[in-house]
Amino acid sequence: MNTVPNLTILLLLICLFTDSTLKAQERLAWKEKLQIDADFSDWQEDSLQYFYEDQGLKYSIANDNEYLYVYIQVPHQMQQLKAIYNGFNITINTEAKEKPGPSVIFPLPDKAALRAVNEESSTEKAVNRREFGLKTVRAIFVRNFDGIVDGMISINNNYGIRPAAKIDSADVLNYELAIRLDEIGIDKSKPFAVNLRINEIITTRYTDPGFRRYRYGYPYYGMDPYGRSTSRSGITRKEVPGVWHIVTLANN
Repeated sequence: MNTVPNLTILLLLICLFTDSTLKAQERLAWKEKLQIDADFSDWQEDSLQYFYEDQGLKYSIANDNEYLYVYIQVPHQMQQLKAIYNGFNITINTEAKEKPGPSVIFPLPDKAALRAVNEESSTEKAVNRREFGLKTVRAIFVRNFDGIVDGMISINNNYGIRPAAKIDSADVLNYELAIRLDEIGIDKSKPFAVNLRINEIITTRYTDPGFRRYRYGYPYYGMDPYGRSTSRSGITRKEVPGVWHIVTLANN
């Protein structure tokens, strides 16, 4: 009896289980009494222990007994503009799965204000699009919360969701978020998943020869019934997947 395939399968299962267990044991940093003002003084340099290379985000996730905290720094101006005009998207999945869950998107500039400035010919307001974008933010967008209707809520809300964003003296975009744990529905004794990303859409243009059939049913890839080359083009769009963490809460 050949036991090698069975042994290989067993080892693979052990590796998968071990990897999942290790991910679930990633413990957050402990922070308390934070002022949600996007001021880095509450966070030390070594606190921003993560880096999402695809979008150039340096960040940290923390908690106290009442809140989940996220702090993100974006040094590059192009990524700053994407974040300011499309928002950071923070998603929590309470089942520790890389799937949708309660999400907070912030900042999002007011559309009416943006339309107004776009209609003006003045270049003065366009000199610093980042500062202008931040000044026009009026609300937070939320979705998939059990106790909140999907859509815009006030920055000064009663749900325990408190975001802030600003550009500091070093020209770095700072983002800070606090979400009340009971509003998310986190079980303090169980792991959960957190996803962070700039709310960015990747657009891909493609040209494909397509697929046609000859009039008698024979397929010709990229050819019409008379042997002439054909093509079709289009655009595909997908969201940046972001970065996932499977974490457990820190204890004081």
